Amino acid sequence: MRPPPIPVLQLLNALVAFGSMFIATQSVSVWRGAGWSAWHISLFMALGNVCYAGLVAQGGRLADRYGRARTGLVGAAIGCLGGLIAMIWREPAAAVVGTMLGFGGPALFFPGCAGLFSDAQGAAGGAPPPLHRKVSGYNLGWALGNFAAFTALGLLGSDPVLSYGVAAAAFFAVGAVLWRWRSLPPLPPPPEGDRAPHPALPRLTMMGRTSLLCACVLVMGMIALCEKALDGDRIAGPVGVERTLASVLLACFSAGYIVTFLILGTWSGWVLRPWRLWACQVGLIAGTAGVLALGRLHLGNAWLLGACGLLIGLSYGATYTGSIFYSLRLPHGAARAASLHETYLGCGYTAGPLLCGLFLSAVGTTLASLGLFLTAVAVVCLGFQAAVIPGAVRLGAR
Repeated sequence: MRPPPIPVLQLLNALVAFGSMFIATQSVSVWRGAGWSAWHISLFMALGNVCYAGLVAQGGRLADRYGRARTGLVGAAIGCLGGLIAMIWREPAAAVVGTMLGFGGPALFFPGCAGLFSDAQGAAGGAPPPLHRKVSGYNLGWALGNFAAFTALGLLGSDPVLSYGVAAAAFFAVGAVLWRWRSLPPLPPPPEGDRAPHPALPRLTMMGRTSLLCACVLVMGMIALCEKALDGDRIAGPVGVERTLASVLLACFSAGYIVTFLILGTWSGWVLRPWRLWACQVGLIAGTAGVLALGRLHLGNAWLLGACGLLIGLSYGATYTGSIFYSLRLPHGAARAASLHETYLGCGYTAGPLLCGLFLSAVGTTLASLGLFLTAVAVVCLGFQAAVIPGAVRLGAR
């Protein structure tokens, strides 16, 4: 039996990302509407991400041992259950359970899907595509799903039952499609990676994963608390507009990394050239500083917030690409490499809401406070890379 075609896998990636992120963002709105503090929102968002970080490493092992399609099918079922629980019980506590399952399911799905993606390209015949193009194709699926989720937050976020139902339906559709490939046998990981070893590769991989962890602290802190910060600042205008502004910020953010994935999938001039990839990430500081400035000036302008989100997203796409690209250059299978990369992502997603919630609880839940936290994390992320890159250059990176 041949693995699913690449366009099908990209669609499945998009649906899982949509379902997971839509459950998470809708839960934030439910918790805010229930009067929960920034600390409580961040705590339970982090709890959901613990499920992702704790399971994603196992997802790669299960995919290689029991079958990638089977593991993905189980992940889709878990995510669907999370959406149904949150939809049926309609309580903030049910939203907590739904968020945990909404993150836990993708932790099993994504490593297996990464392996299927690699298998599908091998089964297609012909010369294998360059690794940077392969990475771009994989990333575009989940990136489009996130964009759809953030956009849907502004359109459907006022109706939690409908929102959770749509998310559950997305997971159900993934399971229905994967059912055809449930008998696909597990494939052993190849003995070597996609490309020949390079002396600077271990250092670049460590830098990429650690930078991704920092960037995910920034991103999930923003996702978890931007709506609460806009609400607490009282700059959003009429009741409910803060959800729309948060949707604009996050949708533009996701659009930014879609653009970056397209560019870095076409242009290979950043490969083993860490300073060039570093330059592609300076928008992290510009975008987060823009959020800080808007908060200080008490400007709840959708266009300006969208521009800040776009800058952050353009740079985050470069950070993410560096981590997954150099992970896949390492000499082990695609599913395991993806699970290691996703583990760093999950740890950052867990720490982000906790650290951001603690900071906002201490200094005030305002857009300016959120911007200050995001800017500080962006400086750490870029500063760490600037300290590590010279060592990679001495090892042969250009």
